Amino acid sequence: MKKHPWILHMLIAIGVSFLIVVAVFIVLKHYGRVGQEYPTPYLVGSYYDELDSNNELELEYVIIDSVYKKGKRGGFILRQDPDSSAMIKKGRKIYLTVTSYVPDNAIVPDLRSLSVRHAISQLENAGLHGGRLTFVDDPAHVVLEQKYKGRTVSEGRRLDKGAMVDLVVGRGTGNSQTIVPYLVGMSPSKARRSILSASLNMGVEHYDGITDMSRAIVYKQSPEYSGRSGESYGAPVELWYCDKSVVDMEEMERMKQRQLEDSIRALYEPADANDNYRMTGLDEF
Repeated sequence: MKKHPWILHMLIAIGVSFLIVVAVFIVLKHYGRVGQEYPTPYLVGSYYDELDSNNELELEYVIIDSVYKKGKRGGFILRQDPDSSAMIKKGRKIYLTVTSYVPDNAIVPDLRSLSVRHAISQLENAGLHGGRLTFVDDPAHVVLEQKYKGRTVSEGRRLDKGAMVDLVVGRGTGNSQTIVPYLVGMSPSKARRSILSASLNMGVEHYDGITDMSRAIVYKQSPEYSGRSGESYGAPVELWYCDKSVVDMEEMERMKQRQLEDSIRALYEPADANDNYRMTGLDEF
């Protein structure tokens, strides 16, 4: 060491560096709670003001968004992040979307003379929803009147956000029939828009054990999709929902493609004994 003092200095430097690295890992393990992870509690369906602030995991609940839901009092938890399938450490934050305590207002647009599809789109953009469609004899297949709770509602009136506006629509001069859209795999809100836009009405809805509506998708519909006109304007469409975690989304997409291909093939029908084919129903596309 006396002959080569740099060796001593190098050993001291290595020892000090080792101690620093060990100290850093100890601090990180303590601060990061490595290996101390717990299942995230399921909060959807409960109320924010009923959450236990003195919970064992010392979690902090943070509201990041609120949505008005008719019939639900404020603070009802709609979504959480992270969800209950994740692992979480003590003292972490859970971000919540809840129902608002005070309903927001939405301004009713003028829907008269619009097609049903356009009118539904306008309502959604305004923060409202399409309600029931009623069809009357009129040569124009457009919206003739807009109603709220059975009474005519004029353009510019303020309603609670999320309110449903019923529409009175003319049948037009055609055969008053429409194509039932393919709804399997859609969320409840998207399915509703598709049904109303097709000049049909919502029928009975079945929720098979669903508690978190943000995870609900359609797995069955009646009438089924056929690709051709066959249902009268205003006919009800019945829907069954399930939690999307219990279905194979890839298989559902393949099933959709097969259904669409079958419906296209069904448009070709044999016209005579020589197997010549003709297409029917293409005027609907």
